[in-house]
Amino acid sequence: MNPFQFALLLAILLPFSCLAADTPEPGEESPLPPVQALISYVTLEVSPDGITQQHSYKERWIRDGDMLWSERLIPLPVARAFHLQHDTAKTPHKHFMYQMAARWVSRQPDGSLELNYADAYHRNLVHYPPIEYSQSGFVPDWPRLNRLIAPSTLALMQPEAESPAQDTLPDLARDARWYRLEQNNQILRVLWSQEWQLALAVERHTRDGYKQYRMNVTLKPGLPTPRPWQQLADYNNKEISDFFD
Repeated sequence: MNPFQFALLLAILLPFSCLAADTPEPGEESPLPPVQALISYVTLEVSPDGITQQHSYKERWIRDGDMLWSERLIPLPVARAFHLQHDTAKTPHKHFMYQMAARWVSRQPDGSLELNYADAYHRNLVHYPPIEYSQSGFVPDWPRLNRLIAPSTLALMQPEAESPAQDTLPDLARDARWYRLEQNNQILRVLWSQEWQLALAVERHTRDGYKQYRMNVTLKPGLPTPRPWQQLADYNNKEISDFFD
C-alpha cells in the first residue's frame, strides 16, 4: 500500500458525525488563521511474509482564506530526469503526474471547490473538473482539507487524560492537546491546536504495530509574498483531459 492509498484509507475508514449543531454551512465558515507549514508523512507496513516497507515524503503547505496550496518536495535532479525521459522519448507523448505538481484548491463563493495542479517544470496549470477528481484521489471535503483532519472525526475523539509537556509542543502552538480514538484493531491519535484550528500530528496504527501512518506538521512563521498561486500568470492553462490518450 503506497502513501496515497494509506492516507485515503485513513479518511475513509473513520465514521463521520456532526461536530456541532451550529456548524456553518459551506461558504459561511469563518476564516481560519493563515498558515505556512512543512508536513512530513511516513507509512510503514510489515507484510505477512516479513517484508517491511516504509514510505516517506514531505510537502510545503499553505492555508490562506479560501486558498490551499500543497507542494511535494522532490529533489530537482530527480524531477528533471523523469521529465526529460518522457519529453525526449522516441515517441514523444504528453504526460502529467499530479504527484509531481503543486495542488491548488480554491473555495468558491457558493462553497464549491476548484482543483488545479501547477506543473512548474512545463509551466502548465492543469484544471480538474469534479468528474475527474477520482483521477487524483481528490476528495472535495473542505473542512477536512483545511484542518488536516475532519472536524467530524475529531468530534468522535476524547482528549488524553495527561496533558503533554510544554517542551514537547511546537513553539507556535503551546495550546495543542492529544486526542485519541480506538476502533477495533485501529488506534488513532491527533495533536490538535484549537488556536490554529489545525491537526499538528496524526498517528494511526494497528494494535500490533504492523501498519503505521504518521503525519507531522511544522509551523513556519509568516506567509510568502506573493503567494504561489499569484505567480501563475505565464502558465499555460490546460485541462486534465488534454493528457488523455
